[in-house]
Amino acid sequence: MVVSKSDDEKKSGDRKKIISVTVSQSLVDRIDELVQERVARSRAQLIEDAVRWYLERTVYKWTERGIYIDSFRIILESETLSSLFFSKLTPTDQYELGRTAGSQAPFADVVRLFHGQDPTNPNTRELVYNLLQENGWGSFSQRDDIIVIASPFYPGPFIQGYLETLLDVELELMGTNVKDNVALKIK
Repeated sequence: MVVSKSDDEKKSGDRKKIISVTVSQSLVDRIDELVQERVARSRAQLIEDAVRWYLERTVYKWTERGIYIDSFRIILESETLSSLFFSKLTPTDQYELGRTAGSQAPFADVVRLFHGQDPTNPNTRELVYNLLQENGWGSFSQRDDIIVIASPFYPGPFIQGYLETLLDVELELMGTNVKDNVALKIK
């Protein structure tokens, strides 16, 4: 039997070895669904990819205090903890903190380095909003010169300051009837 080696195997000299594991039926069913959806070619490939991802992303180091990926740590923060922190700051302090955070925003680097775009360009705003939304900031939409964030994770003054420096625009925080929305007007 001839077994072809992947590029990774050729580089590292790794040889494949057959192992057997016991897996719960519900997990097997989910694996089969993913194979059926063509997420992976086979059960074996999906399991091997999952184990590789587990090791490469150092999942075994993850704790309730954060997710570690290589030399980076991602902190999981509850909305309650965030609210408690921001409740100790005045709206002006929240705004200034947002301006500082926005001026050092990793999202700007992602937009520039990975998407080849300028976050201050109005044509890039949808990309910026999508990235913020995917990272739990809330649900972003813009109509004309009004930006609305539904279910925001951070308070309005912080978001205002953050977006002002990230997008290089002047914003006015607008009043809303419920705190589940933040509305900002581009000046």
